[in-house]
Amino acid sequence: MAVTETTTEGWGSRLGSSIKGVLTGLALFVAGFPLLFWNEGNAVKTAKAIDEGEGACVSLESNEKVDAAMEGKLVHLSGKADTKDVLADDVFGVSATAIRLQRQVEMFQWIEESKTTEKKKLGGGVEKTTTYTYKQDWSPTVINSGNFKEAGHDNPAAMEFSSEQKYAANVTFGAFRLSEYQIRSIGSTQAYAFPTDFVCKVERVQMKGSAIYVPNNETRMNPLNIRDVASKPRVGDMRVTFRVVYPHDISLIAKQKGDSFIDYTAKTGKKLNYLVDGVEDATAMFATARKNNAMLTWLLRLVGFLAMYIGLGMVFKPLSVLADVLPILGDIVGIGTGIVAGLIAFVCAVVTIAIAWITYRPVLGITLLVLAVAGIVLLIMKRRAKAAAAKVL
Repeated sequence: MAVTETTTEGWGSRLGSSIKGVLTGLALFVAGFPLLFWNEGNAVKTAKAIDEGEGACVSLESNEKVDAAMEGKLVHLSGKADTKDVLADDVFGVSATAIRLQRQVEMFQWIEESKTTEKKKLGGGVEKTTTYTYKQDWSPTVINSGNFKEAGHDNPAAMEFSSEQKYAANVTFGAFRLSEYQIRSIGSTQAYAFPTDFVCKVERVQMKGSAIYVPNNETRMNPLNIRDVASKPRVGDMRVTFRVVYPHDISLIAKQKGDSFIDYTAKTGKKLNYLVDGVEDATAMFATARKNNAMLTWLLRLVGFLAMYIGLGMVFKPLSVLADVLPILGDIVGIGTGIVAGLIAFVCAVVTIAIAWITYRPVLGITLLVLAVAGIVLLIMKRRAKAAAAKVL
C-alpha cells in the first residue's frame, strides 16, 4: 500500500521562497548570540552553586530523627521513601500501595510514513517525488488520518481511555515528609503485577502478561465477535499497561525546614534540591550534578551554533538557488556557502563564548578569545598563501 506524489517547483518560485527565508535566517542567526552568552553565565552560576552546596552540605547518619540543629541547613540523607496511600485506577480496578501509579494507553492505528527525493532540473526548477506508505502499529497518541494522502486508512477520532498518573499525597522519609516536588522526582518504576484474583472493571477485555487489551467498539458491541486482540490486533484496539513506584530507598540533598525539605538557594541565585533512587553519598550526588550541568552546557552550545549555522544557511540560500539554473553549479555554490556558513558560525560562537567567559571567568575567556583570533589569522594566511601560489603557477 503506497501512493506517490510528484510536484514541480519552478526556479522563480524557489528564488522567491529563499529570499523570504533570509529574514528568518537572520533572526535565527542573531538568536544564537544571546543564547550562547546566557548559557555560559548559567553554567558558571550553576557550577558555583554546586561548589557552594558541597561545601555547606552536612551528611546526616539517620533520617529517623529530626535534628533541630540542622534547621535551615543543606543536608544529605539516605533512607526509605515510604507511604501508606493506596492509589487506585477506578476505571480498570487497579490499585496499589505506591508512591506513583501510572496508566499507559496505546491504540492500534494506521501510520503514514513519507519519503521525499528531489531532482534538480535544467533551468533551476526542482522535481520532488514523495512516496507515502502505510502500516499498522501501536501509538500512544491519536493519529489524524484525515490528512492521509491515500483514503482507506481510517483511524478513530479519539481514544476511549487516556494515559494518566497519580501520586501519593503523603510520603514519609523516616521522621520527615517529602515535598510534592520530591515525590514527583522519585523514579524506579516497574511493571504492575496483577493479582491472581484481579477482575478488570472494563468488560470484554483480554489479559495477557502485564497488559490489558481492550477490543475496538465494533468488537465490544458484538457479543458474537470474539477474537484474540493481543495476537491479532485491529485498528481501534487499545493496549493498557500500568507501572508503579513502590516504596524504596532514596538519597536526597535539600535544605531542612521543620520535618520537611525545601530548595537551598545559593549565592548565585541557583537552587539546589537533588533526589536520586537508591543509596548514594553526597560526593557522588554532587558529581552527578556537575556532570548534568556540563552536559546541558554543551547541548546548548551545540544548539546555539546550529542556530547560527542554519540561520546563515538560509541567508546564503538565494545564492545557490540563483546558480541552480545550471544544477551542477548550484551544487558547487551550495557546498561553498555551507562551508562559509559553518566557519562564520563557528567563529561567532567561539567569540561569543569567549566574551561570556571574560565576563564570568576572565582567565579562560581571554585564552579562548586568543585562540579564536589565532584561528582567524591562520585562515587568512592560508588563503593568501594559496592565492600567491596560484599567481606563481
